[in-house]
Amino acid sequence: MNVYLTQSRFTYSTHVELLDDILFPQKVHWFPETYHKATTGMFYPPHKVAEKVLDPDLMADLRENSAGKTAFILAAGNTNFSGISPHNKKPSRLSYAYKFLPLTLTQVYAARVAQACGASDQIITDSSACASSLKVLMDVSNLIQNYGFDRVIVLAVEDQVSNSVLEFFGETRAALLHEEESKTGAVPSAFDSKNYGFYVGQGAAFAVFDSEQTVERSGIDPIARLMGAYSASEVINNAIGQREDGQGFAQAIKGAAYYADINVEDIRTVKTHGTGTQSNNASESAGLRSVLKDFIATAYKPRIGHTMGVSGLLETLLLFEDMQSGFVPGIPNRSEEDAVFLSAHAPVPDGLVLSVAAGMGNIYSAAIFDRPCR
Repeated sequence: MNVYLTQSRFTYSTHVELLDDILFPQKVHWFPETYHKATTGMFYPPHKVAEKVLDPDLMADLRENSAGKTAFILAAGNTNFSGISPHNKKPSRLSYAYKFLPLTLTQVYAARVAQACGASDQIITDSSACASSLKVLMDVSNLIQNYGFDRVIVLAVEDQVSNSVLEFFGETRAALLHEEESKTGAVPSAFDSKNYGFYVGQGAAFAVFDSEQTVERSGIDPIARLMGAYSASEVINNAIGQREDGQGFAQAIKGAAYYADINVEDIRTVKTHGTGTQSNNASESAGLRSVLKDFIATAYKPRIGHTMGVSGLLETLLLFEDMQSGFVPGIPNRSEEDAVFLSAHAPVPDGLVLSVAAGMGNIYSAAIFDRPCR
């Protein structure tokens, strides 16, 4: 049974600002307005980011025109939004105390949004770290193909720009910190020998997946067909680290291809995880090259920041938008010419689209789509 992506909304920020009053000063892609009145305790930044993609007209249409058996999945990366309880108590412009603590639990928030969408048959949250919103596409396929669901709605949102998150990335040196950036002159990029790393970014994505029968009944013009998805892990003794040979990425890609029932040679366009860290550059490029032969690859984190659990789905929707404009974008800030891990825009090739993501905790996810239909 075919599964189609039929509706989508997404948001991201290209506004970059240095937060210099936090424990580990760093630049972020963010929406400053999401922190407006947060200190009153009545407004919660992650919810305000989500509101940017929760289109009232689309929500009303989904609620009033049920497709049948409908599930709702919140891909949140974590089981609770973390910004309200920073480990470090240093006050900053991100400090606030939210008065409605139950709503910081992702399952409670998921239930609220599901109700607004008319999705009452199943409500799921996912906490697969930065792979979360791509990992759930495996659940989407399973629910529609094996459990008789007519529609699955996915919301991806996380508390990205917050004291807790930025402190974590600062302590682990995962993000490109301002101190390091100032010393090295590096700027965010991926698969590059000079520029590297990422800034954390705010963003959200909302997507509706319908069964083939639902599409036929409604006459919906799909955006793309989800052909297969799979998540895998790799043999490693470090839950945060990555193997340089890219075993986890390779296993996820092979699994997605198997369940999509396609030849990997048909995959020509890749949306990479593309954090630009040294470990991910080595692991992801090795994993891709071990499975695929003739492909081009791009990365969006240098452009919009690392939106964490949201990134897999959000970046896939961005790729579809760019492909509709007739190109696969080059990776920003590449210092070397590269026709595979693109240093410049390239025409859209024939063939299928692969999207990959990775999350701390040894999680690798892949999803395969046919070319956008619109």
